[in-house]
Amino acid sequence: MKKYLLILFVILFMTVSACSSVSTPTSEVNTEQPQPTQASASPVLKYYPLDIMTQIDEIDFILAAVASGDAQAVRNLFGFTTTTCKTVNALGGPPACREGEAEGTTVDVLPFLGSEGSYLRKDEVDNFPGLNVIGVYAIYQVSETAYSEENFPKGDYGIMLTASENLPSIVLQIKNGQIVRIDYVFDPSSVETILQRDAANFVLPPKLN
Repeated sequence: MKKYLLILFVILFMTVSACSSVSTPTSEVNTEQPQPTQASASPVLKYYPLDIMTQIDEIDFILAAVASGDAQAVRNLFGFTTTTCKTVNALGGPPACREGEAEGTTVDVLPFLGSEGSYLRKDEVDNFPGLNVIGVYAIYQVSETAYSEENFPKGDYGIMLTASENLPSIVLQIKNGQIVRIDYVFDPSSVETILQRDAANFVLPPKLN
């Protein structure tokens, strides 16, 4: 089953169109984890090295795991949301029930935001391939107006990571030293707009030069 899930991940995100920002879910929630796809051309974003430290323990612990390149070290930091599944998905709704799973069954999931909302179930966490990133673009306290709801919680801090060429930037939503949500930013030209909207105060501001 894991083999088929990984294939689905690739197919799904090779067909997703680049979006202008991290958005709220606007269509049926997909229960597969989002994967990188090609982003539109834009200016190169400057970034800090992955091993940079901020002297804030809950941030630095996560940065160290990301810098290690060890996918399992990142998986160990996931803070899952406990919710219930539904047999029919709706706008921004809870995860879909599996075949033979009764509606209302309690499930633990890690939510993702990109062009759509999606979830990774706790018992499928080994399918998460890790983070293909090369640097830290910015770290900030998440504003009160940043998108958040019961099944897609925002963090206290956001760590915006720069990915390899033609891959989306990634925002790790951090709360109590855990990754509680992962956001994919498919259009690099929207990064500054996202920061203006979601960053209350910078722990590590973007590099200007």
